[in-house]
Amino acid sequence: MKRVSLAILVLLLVPHGVYALTMDEAVDMALDNNPRLQDFRHRTEAQRSRVDSREAPFWPEVDVTYDYERRENVFSFFQTRDSSTFTGEISYNLFRGFSDLNTLKSARSTLDASRYEQKTTQADVVLDVKRAYIRVLRIRKALEVAGEAVELLERQSRDAEKFWRAGLTAKNQFLLVEVALASNRQDLLQAETNVRIARKALDRAIGVPVGKDTVIEDIAFEKPMDLDDEALSRTMLANRSELKFLEARVTAREYARDSIRGRYYPSIDLSLSYDRFGETSAFEGLPDPLFDSDTRATVEAKWNLFEGWRTKNDILAEESEIRAITERIRETRDTLFFQLKAAVEEYRVSAGRIVLSRKGIEQAEENYRITDNQFRERVATSTDLLDARFLLSRARDEYNNAFYNLNLSLAALERVVEGPVTPGPDGGKPPGN
Repeated sequence: MKRVSLAILVLLLVPHGVYALTMDEAVDMALDNNPRLQDFRHRTEAQRSRVDSREAPFWPEVDVTYDYERRENVFSFFQTRDSSTFTGEISYNLFRGFSDLNTLKSARSTLDASRYEQKTTQADVVLDVKRAYIRVLRIRKALEVAGEAVELLERQSRDAEKFWRAGLTAKNQFLLVEVALASNRQDLLQAETNVRIARKALDRAIGVPVGKDTVIEDIAFEKPMDLDDEALSRTMLANRSELKFLEARVTAREYARDSIRGRYYPSIDLSLSYDRFGETSAFEGLPDPLFDSDTRATVEAKWNLFEGWRTKNDILAEESEIRAITERIRETRDTLFFQLKAAVEEYRVSAGRIVLSRKGIEQAEENYRITDNQFRERVATSTDLLDARFLLSRARDEYNNAFYNLNLSLAALERVVEGPVTPGPDGGKPPGN
């Protein structure tokens, strides 16, 4: 009963029309609306249609032709002024050196490559959205810290003015606080602007505006994990679409090369045609001694003996392309291992900073509380309290940066391995603990 009452109370307190957006929802919206991803989806669909087109040689071709002719003069007894011919032909290729089969396989491998390229773009879009989302949260936290700093300085300014007017402190102590307050108010204005810009960047990453009244939900704190470098490397090599894209390109080129080799073999075609002849007047009314229709069956074998070494050079070109892509695979693997190493190190550094910065906040808060009490008792000066406030703001910023950097590095890790990151053998023990 208490839970139901609490839920009703929450619904009453939340303003109508306010929508809360989570990072997962932002990612889903981007997958549906991001124009870059839509671009690659259309490219994949185009390649799928090309595959269907490459299947056409395995079907017979059917052609129908109709010719009509009107002559002013005739030159023989058998000619008429009006004549027409209807032709129907069915042709089918019996053998072409397996070129059609290899061309189809090449198109299918190219389709696989297009799908992997689309998956690569999707992973990039997900990372861009997560970065934009986390940037909004980070800047919003910076805005909160800036707002807290202004509030603390306003309170200190009121106290400093009272002490000065009561003759307990010098005027410069009050002016020192006023200068700091003016500077922090400017920082607050800049932080507000940064939040608006960050939300616009999030809209752009998603592909549609999320709405200015939409609440961007914060990320829940999760205990830093201990990472298994070897497991991450295996996952990366198994999942990365860039590698699969290049491998599919190599396969497509190999089939294209084999298709070109088919030119060395003869081509055999079978065709069956039917002709129907018609004349409006049969030889000026005379009996027509010629046939009115004709059926032909043809088998044609064609073998090219010399074409200026075109086939040889085309094969050499494809083999060079294969070697070039193979080198790109090797370079891509090296780049991915470097990215993985950098992402792992960044994650571990951020995890360690969280532990230290959390302790720093506790110490800065206690230091500010003590200094504020001393200031009210006129044991500490305005400068001492300004320093304590600065240290508190810096401690909060350092913790926020460490927390969001941890989430950014986790998003980068998930992009590098192109999949979820799971704890290592220590079960998620934070580094340094």
